[in-house]
Amino acid sequence: MGAGARDHDAGRAALPMRRAGMRRQLTLVGMMVVAAGCDVTDVPTGSGQRMIVATATVVLTVDPAEPSRIDTRAVALVSEAYQQLLTEVPGAAVRITGASGRSLPLVEEEDPLGACTVLPEDLYGEDGPLGIVGSCHTATVASAVFAPGETLTLAVTTPDGAVLEGTSRMPDAFVPQGLSVEDGRCRVEPDTGYRFAWSPVEGAWAHVGEAEITGLSRGLWSSSDPLYLPVTVLGRGREVTDMVFPGDFLLELLSDVDNVELHRTLDAGLPGGARAEVTIAALDRNWANWIREGRLNINGETVVPSVFGDGTGMFGTAVRWKVEVESRAAAGVGDVPLCGPGAG
Repeated sequence: MGAGARDHDAGRAALPMRRAGMRRQLTLVGMMVVAAGCDVTDVPTGSGQRMIVATATVVLTVDPAEPSRIDTRAVALVSEAYQQLLTEVPGAAVRITGASGRSLPLVEEEDPLGACTVLPEDLYGEDGPLGIVGSCHTATVASAVFAPGETLTLAVTTPDGAVLEGTSRMPDAFVPQGLSVEDGRCRVEPDTGYRFAWSPVEGAWAHVGEAEITGLSRGLWSSSDPLYLPVTVLGRGREVTDMVFPGDFLLELLSDVDNVELHRTLDAGLPGGARAEVTIAALDRNWANWIREGRLNINGETVVPSVFGDGTGMFGTAVRWKVEVESRAAAGVGDVPLCGPGAG
């Protein structure tokens, strides 16, 4: 990261390292971070009042090679919270409308675990410690329904007439600078890294990077699942203008005594023969506040809610891009290009 970022490591929170099979924190990608928004295992029982909780996100995915190509993914989870459990609220109507007047209705999914959640499925369901997670609503459009920087409004109406609303200003356009890609892929020389850089993003309150790495030697990573490394930089918004891969994704490995060699190796760069899907996103204020410490109290007190009315919750937006990075020498003329100069 830039000098300012490295001088303020206290502003960055590393999320727990997980196997890719446990799914990602953002999907960033389009699934809900249920645990980050509402940890029902840690809240007091209080008065036992029932409460509607709506957590919704809109993510625009930008093609780094052609920034005018944008996909839209919206996800909403509507739950009733009671006695530290979340239950479904079937039949809710969920719609997101932009300042432009364009509107996106979300469709209720039959399988909320497969479409909305990012925690292991054995935590949910009739026999899981968290019970039923809630009713899942999604919409995926292979075009820009909304624009970076646009103000969006969420409206949720339950069958019994409860109405919840929220507003989010999306971060402005977010694209990498100086990155050479072909079909979403680029190379680094073995055992080197790459510094992803971008211009300051207006409206960004946090940046999140995620990497899924495959092709590591069994001596470094013995699991059959990809190595999943997330990093979150909170509270400095426009100041964050770069991330070094893989170096800036390794904070949590510093205290992992079982992966000292893995940390040492990746700190030098991505080993030859490995490849990684790297995703970097700029988050709006609502989403950034939701993933801070504090979060939702099922009794009805939320540190920084962004959904109001007959319930509470979060409505967050993000703009992101992703690229597949391969660590190898060039295979000949016309091969996938180098991402750019090494991180140095």
